[in-house]
Amino acid sequence: MNSQASMAGAPISEQTLVTGIFGTVTSKRVIYNRSRGWFSGGSREDIALAHVTSVRIDTTRHLLWGILLLLVGLSLFGAQTTNGVLAGIACVVLAVLLLWGSPTVYVNTAGQDRNRASSWPWHRQQAAEFVEAIRRQIVQR
Repeated sequence: MNSQASMAGAPISEQTLVTGIFGTVTSKRVIYNRSRGWFSGGSREDIALAHVTSVRIDTTRHLLWGILLLLVGLSLFGAQTTNGVLAGIACVVLAVLLLWGSPTVYVNTAGQDRNRASSWPWHRQQAAEFVEAIRRQIVQR
């Protein structure tokens, strides 16, 4: 039986498997938010599953910047002004985010396109679900 036709010969409709912050995985294609970052939504790209060769997820951490901001933030806590303390809190929060790490998803296609998208640290589960859905579809081909 062809994967594009049902028993009666009618075409199988496209089924949505996963939808999230990184995009949508259907039974026929990946709708991917390419070049997505913390403050940018990226650009939409439709990729046929037949063209996807691999997908992976990484956690991107910035240890040097995180430690530096943490030290600056902690030193600002001793400031005598409210603005200094607020700046210290902001530095510590940003340091925690940088040390926590952001999930980054890479989708590679047959044309050697390496499309990257990253998001906030608390979106790690959505990244894992997105990658796993693509992997399941690649294996089924």
